[in-house]
Amino acid sequence: MKISKKASKTWTGICIMIVALFASLFPQTIQAVYNNDVTPVINSEATRGLSSVSSAEPMGEGRLTFNVTGNWYNQNQEFISTPNKNASIVNGLGAASYGASPFIDLFASVGAFGSSNYNNTTKSGGWGSVKAGVQGTLPYPVKSMMNLGGQAALIGGTSDNQINTNRADGYNYFQTRTGTDFMAKLLQSLSFGNESHAVKLHLNEGAVKSLSGDNASLLLLGAGLQGNLFSFAAIGVELNSRTQMNDWAFGTDPLWVTPSVQFRSSYNTNISAGVDVALSKNRINAEPRALEPYRVFGAVAFSFDMLASKRMAVRAKKEKAAQEKAALQQKAAHSADQVRSLNEKSANDSMALIIEKENGLYQIDSMQRKADDLARANEETADILATKATADSLALILAASDLAVEKDKRSDAEKMLLSTGELLLDAVYFETGKTVLTINSKPYLNIIGKMLLKYPKLQIEVGGHTDNIGGDSYNITLSQGRAEAVRNYLIEVAPALSSYLSSHGYGMNMPKTVNDTKKGRQANRRVELRVTNMDALQQYGQR
Repeated sequence: MKISKKASKTWTGICIMIVALFASLFPQTIQAVYNNDVTPVINSEATRGLSSVSSAEPMGEGRLTFNVTGNWYNQNQEFISTPNKNASIVNGLGAASYGASPFIDLFASVGAFGSSNYNNTTKSGGWGSVKAGVQGTLPYPVKSMMNLGGQAALIGGTSDNQINTNRADGYNYFQTRTGTDFMAKLLQSLSFGNESHAVKLHLNEGAVKSLSGDNASLLLLGAGLQGNLFSFAAIGVELNSRTQMNDWAFGTDPLWVTPSVQFRSSYNTNISAGVDVALSKNRINAEPRALEPYRVFGAVAFSFDMLASKRMAVRAKKEKAAQEKAALQQKAAHSADQVRSLNEKSANDSMALIIEKENGLYQIDSMQRKADDLARANEETADILATKATADSLALILAASDLAVEKDKRSDAEKMLLSTGELLLDAVYFETGKTVLTINSKPYLNIIGKMLLKYPKLQIEVGGHTDNIGGDSYNITLSQGRAEAVRNYLIEVAPALSSYLSSHGYGMNMPKTVNDTKKGRQANRRVELRVTNMDALQQYGQR
């Protein structure tokens, strides 16, 4: 087969990238021979899992992983939305991931494609999609059999050729996207055994929302059974489905099974290979077939513990502590031998034993006198504390009485602010589209300003709100101006408020009701007070 010039240039670039990756990682690869840890099974996204089914297990803090995957399939039968018959499609994917924390992994990938005998296209090779995302895992114990997590990723459609353009057909659909998508997945993993010898079940449920074009949202389902037969070898079998949410067609949309094998070396290197076998049934009325009969793939991955030296230092510190503990235990045993020797000598010296006994009796008598003195002192202290407790109780009763009287004197506005943390300034008015207070608003704000002086421990925000008439930027500016006008007037009434009074304009983003009616819009045009340190309300006894 004769490969086109464009495809040849693309694969030359990919080969150069792979050689550069090997060269940059070569020193760490050589050093890894001294590390006997087993690297995890890695999928095409450079996270844990099988070829396309992701594991909910985290990579681990400080683990850096690179993965290069290549696959090939032959167009067995031609349809309107597919390459021509006998076209060979090759797809490459470079991916990397990093354990940002014990339970958060970041990952990214870039794809490329090439072909031969691909005649019905103007783009027989080039770059594919760019993907970036984050995976989070619930903080289960390290030895837990269950792991639950989720993924969120953005797929940038930078490819010039979707290759298969019907529904979401084709093995390489997400690697050669021309549109942009948002993908979210739920991940569950159940493991039995350790990383060297284990059986694992991975389940994935996801959805994809197109951010460009009119493509329907997709439902992604995946299940994988993984067997770590030895520390150096693992096998897996996966079942994957991709169908439209608004028109489920599990039998005829992409549905495939993937057996695979992976070899793991002590050099932090994984090599895997497998085949995707289509289970999709043919569609009716000569519509395009979702998948070709099979696709073969191979991959190589490198995984490094970037915090290995730090962990080695921690282990060395623990080992040193254990050695010091053993030395202390040995010293204690030696001291015990010395004590036994002294006891034997004391038993043979009866006169010394009698003297020791008399000295002991004297010490006991002295300790008894000290205990009696301490008991008397404790009784005196208890009397003092009881007297103080009585005085404190009376003070609390008086304080509670004063607080009750003060509560009865509070206005409805005070009660509303202290009980809910919010107060609607329903007597504050502005002219349409303006931020200047009307004159009939000021008497009311005079009362509010003097009221707020009574509660200096509250941090209060003056919030301005509008209806949905006008643009978002205009309403934000208008609401901010009105909030600042109210704040400035309250500070003018009571200057002490300047240290705990702020303002913020929310525009039309926080409506109290719908804006469909005149009454609703009037309710949404408002200025409110809101306590930002709600815990302080307890000090005023209203909550």
